[in-house]
Amino acid sequence: MLLGLAALALNGCSEADDTSGTAPVASSTAGFGTAGTSTGPPATYRSVGALCPVLDFRPLSELFGPVGQQQHQSRPVGATTELRCTATLGQLPRGVVVTVAATIGAPEAGRVMYEGLRRVHAETESVRDLASLGAGAYQYTDAAGSHIVTYDANLYLTLTAAPLRLNATPDPALVEPTSRVAASALSALRA
Repeated sequence: MLLGLAALALNGCSEADDTSGTAPVASSTAGFGTAGTSTGPPATYRSVGALCPVLDFRPLSELFGPVGQQQHQSRPVGATTELRCTATLGQLPRGVVVTVAATIGAPEAGRVMYEGLRRVHAETESVRDLASLGAGAYQYTDAAGSHIVTYDANLYLTLTAAPLRLNATPDPALVEPTSRVAASALSALRA
């Protein structure tokens, strides 16, 4: 259902906007040094060949241990590009697996996805807004892990940190370090 909603949001946005996915879009975001401010240049985001190598996992590796296995994917989907990085940090019983997913599309596509999916998450989870990350961001924790969701201009980004140990409860202290990893993704993908 979530993927269908996201696809509808992106298709609707790309059909309603004839501009290319690389046109600058203004952003009024501050903090983490990741997005344009109201007095700075407009923010746009671009695809990279591989997402894992451009991410800064240090905030999590300081807690859980070094980065182990990494897998990355990049695939075009219509007028968008989906990037995904999955990395293991540390070992059992305390390690985590982190998944960062970025969707880069037409101008304002990030906002459309964010607003639609935020409504869905707010109906089923206890979401908490996060300041100073992208143009909008929130956090929630469920059985799958601790999640950070953010957007800015043409970028929609999610980060999930899940315990390696089955049935382990996600650590509530993950919010700050996962926010910093998400901020590194915004910085790395900024055009």
